Amino acid sequence: MSEIKAIIVDDEQHCIDALQTMLQKKCPEVTVLGGVNSVKEAKELITELQPDVVFLDVEMPHQNGFELLKMFDKITFDVIFTTAYEQYALKAIKFNALDYLLKPFSVKELQDAIQKCIVRRNSNANNGQLETTTSPLEVFLQNMKTLHQTHKKIALPTINGLVFMPVQNIVRCESTGNYTRIFFTDKKNLMVSRPLKEFEELLTDVDFFRVHNSHLINLQQMQSYIQGEGGFALMSDGTQVEISRRRKADFLKKAMQF
Repeated sequence: MSEIKAIIVDDEQHCIDALQTMLQKKCPEVTVLGGVNSVKEAKELITELQPDVVFLDVEMPHQNGFELLKMFDKITFDVIFTTAYEQYALKAIKFNALDYLLKPFSVKELQDAIQKCIVRRNSNANNGQLETTTSPLEVFLQNMKTLHQTHKKIALPTINGLVFMPVQNIVRCESTGNYTRIFFTDKKNLMVSRPLKEFEELLTDVDFFRVHNSHLINLQQMQSYIQGEGGFALMSDGTQVEISRRRKADFLKKAMQF
């Protein structure tokens, strides 16, 4: 696929102009079909022009970029999020292996995002069909629809691709260098190519707690607390996870909420 048709959605016109100029000068494989400042205009333009990729601002007045995506029953275009805010949404975007550009971004970062888009689209074309499995973007939108842990899924990146798992099925996460081993309620486990810190950032808001440098636990899966210098959390899979002495007070305060 030599040409990528793009639409830019951003409430600030100067951001649209700057990105369009950068694409024209540094990414000749991309043709910008148009730029709009609102979700309503974006929905109309996307429906009419059927772009390959949408550069989508996250934070916009009245309606944000995620609300635009929820308007489509099926998302047939790639999305590259653009944002100036390092908030929870950005953590979720990163964790689900979605493309994003953190403003202000460099030409190299833009070119890398475009290259990933090209590789993904070529892969789908070579397979003769669009992906039929749940995409990382669709899982991300599921995550953003509700704050209830029991309805959440996360995409777990492995050497073979992405595995989608309900959050409530995770018992605990254990650090293994730059990797993390995830233990599930069915007694299975999975090695994931992300450090424990990234899981902590994403899952702390959904009842997970970092009890030790090496351990992050799902408080919903904790059965009891065993007293000690730091103590131990007895988990639903029968394991006892050590709690560091310096994290004990914060842990007990959080655990008392359950």
